[in-house]
Amino acid sequence: MKATERFGSRVENYVKFRPGYPDVAVDDLVRRCALHSSEPPCVIVDVGSGTGLSAEFFLKKGFSVVGVEPNDKMRWAGERYLASYPGFKSMKGTAEATGLGDQSADLVFAAQAFHWFDPKLAKVEFKRILKPGGSVALIWNDRKTTGSPFLVAYEELLNTLGTDYREINHRNIDGQKVGDFLGSYEGASLFEPSRF
Repeated sequence: MKATERFGSRVENYVKFRPGYPDVAVDDLVRRCALHSSEPPCVIVDVGSGTGLSAEFFLKKGFSVVGVEPNDKMRWAGERYLASYPGFKSMKGTAEATGLGDQSADLVFAAQAFHWFDPKLAKVEFKRILKPGGSVALIWNDRKTTGSPFLVAYEELLNTLGTDYREINHRNIDGQKVGDFLGSYEGASLFEPSRF
């Protein structure tokens, strides 16, 4: 199964159970990337937008967001979820071929998706669609894998039964890989207090 099709059978689980992103993350990106939501608002391109969770936190702040998603079922779920936001546009495309025009994005953003990209081709595409002075942001919602018997057992279950969990895991993306993709970059770890 192609990577762009593999999550189609799990859309409802993504909608119900996928964790969102803390407000502090978008506030930090807005500050670091000098984005503004005043008219006309900056255009955020959410590559691998999935069911819309990552696009929503920009839409709530008044930005225009173009969601680029290759998986039809995931994209349709995102379109339904974000239908009430007039600043949202959805497109079928990939990180390597977004379908967007040259210099159309103030920020190219990927949440929980970069580890699926072909970095060499995506780098060319991101450069093409970024406006001069634009930014790229890669984020991951990480979870603890140690600290309790449940967390250790859950990680072992994923390693044992996951189709390609070890190979296609965002934890395999280290500073070297990010640096090769972005050139110079600022890294940040943001934590939201646990609700448990």
